[in-house]
Amino acid sequence: MESSSRQLHSAVFGICGFEAETLVEISGPGDSGKSLVLQQLMAHCLAPYEFGGRQWSVLLISLSHKITRESLTRCLKAELQAAEEEKPPEDEEQLARIAADCLKRVRFLNCFTADDVSTALIDARYAIVNDPGIQLIALDTLSEFYWLDFPKRTHKLSKFRHYRLWQARLEKLCQEAIVCGMYTVDEGYLENRHGEQLPAVGISYPVRMQKILGRLTLNGLPLAFANGGVHLGDG
Repeated sequence: MESSSRQLHSAVFGICGFEAETLVEISGPGDSGKSLVLQQLMAHCLAPYEFGGRQWSVLLISLSHKITRESLTRCLKAELQAAEEEKPPEDEEQLARIAADCLKRVRFLNCFTADDVSTALIDARYAIVNDPGIQLIALDTLSEFYWLDFPKRTHKLSKFRHYRLWQARLEKLCQEAIVCGMYTVDEGYLENRHGEQLPAVGISYPVRMQKILGRLTLNGLPLAFANGGVHLGDG
């Protein structure tokens, strides 16, 4: 199994990478590692140019709180180490410093209710105006508060409609701010069981994770997690 994180980026984006105003959707069953994949892709966007990254600033809207500063730091170190195969190696202290500098370019917006998410999407727009370096809005996990809010709703939303409404709001923000969007969602929310007619949202890069006979796959490729990073096989 290949250890280079470049294989993950190639499996998701192809050889050309991804552009402004595009959406990446990471879907799959529960406990399939969606947040870990999101975290690894964030690390690639944060990594300096000389390490094969994009050197972006990132705004993380966190609903599930699975991605922490500590976990992202470990992931960044794994990203930097993977890139060192093609450049002179840095020592551990230097890698830790570079990872810490990358982490400074992440703004965490932690949400505990649906109202928090609405506020975060508004705050994100102002944050981008004040920091043009922000090129990615990451949201983890889009479907997190569906059941929490369900008893309070006067009009009950289907899981599919709930998903589409939040997805459309993120897409609109990315288009207005001219940034990329990336989010995770449980695959159960993607199924339109009632044939609802809702405006389509353009997903440029679908990432489909599955559990097959106890093994994980990402877009059909064998998937594993080790040493703070995401590892893909070649089939």
